[in-house]
Amino acid sequence: MKIDLHIHTDKSDGTFTPEQVVDRAVERGMKTIAVTDHDTVSGIEPALRHITKNNIGLELVPGIEFGCDEKELGFVNVHIIGLFIDFRNKRLLELTDKIRQDRIKQKKEIIRKLNELGFDITFEEVSKSVKGSFGRPHIARLLLKRYPDKFSTIKDVFDQYIGTGKPAYVERTLKIRMKEAIDVIKAAGGLCFLAHPGVYSDKDAAELIDLFIKNGGEGIETYYPYDVINKTPKEESIAKNQLFKSIAEKRNLLESGGTDFHGDIRGDIGSLDVDKDILTRIHARL
Repeated sequence: MKIDLHIHTDKSDGTFTPEQVVDRAVERGMKTIAVTDHDTVSGIEPALRHITKNNIGLELVPGIEFGCDEKELGFVNVHIIGLFIDFRNKRLLELTDKIRQDRIKQKKEIIRKLNELGFDITFEEVSKSVKGSFGRPHIARLLLKRYPDKFSTIKDVFDQYIGTGKPAYVERTLKIRMKEAIDVIKAAGGLCFLAHPGVYSDKDAAELIDLFIKNGGEGIETYYPYDVINKTPKEESIAKNQLFKSIAEKRNLLESGGTDFHGDIRGDIGSLDVDKDILTRIHARL
């Protein structure tokens, strides 16, 4: 049984529609996938509807990925995944709407700065490509299309203009604390997982896991393609996952994992061998 519990659609910063994600999962022989878009649940219902309408034998786990800040402790944009959430939960939807409004405010300011730097784009133009959570990649894609002589990739746009600390970068004003994200996920009936802990140093990861557990977190990703996403050497990527697997076992944490699929940007659904038994243990905790 093949599983992938970390997948994005075009409702956040992926390039595949929810329906295309489902179809690709079927092509790849998946049995269970989780849709975990950034700060939005708007991709879940279309995916479930597509599965039901076409009688597709695929389990879809409703999920979300929140970005959290614990700046005074030195941690910014810490990603927490909620799995098996009630995606219609009122408290969850209130938080995602607050984040959506803050994202719009930030993107308007980024576009204003880009205009001052000589780029002819408007908020309305960028908005046409946004189907859920408004991300900087939406701006980058329009710039890439409009200025092919200046940019070759989305990464070029980030590296030159809209990445952290670059000339058109604007920080979001709304800061979601780890405890708030965890509490909301739990209120929606879900389980909380610290995403890709291997992106931090071993020391920082240990401190972050302590903080995560203290705030009610229940699991960590022990399967993640650091070699694909972060260009980490393959052997080092394997070692990172083994380290966090041992930490999960020692600290009685649930395990999760997946490809962090974003469509045709990188990797593929099911390209990471995730142990199906972790799903059994997750189900037992629900």
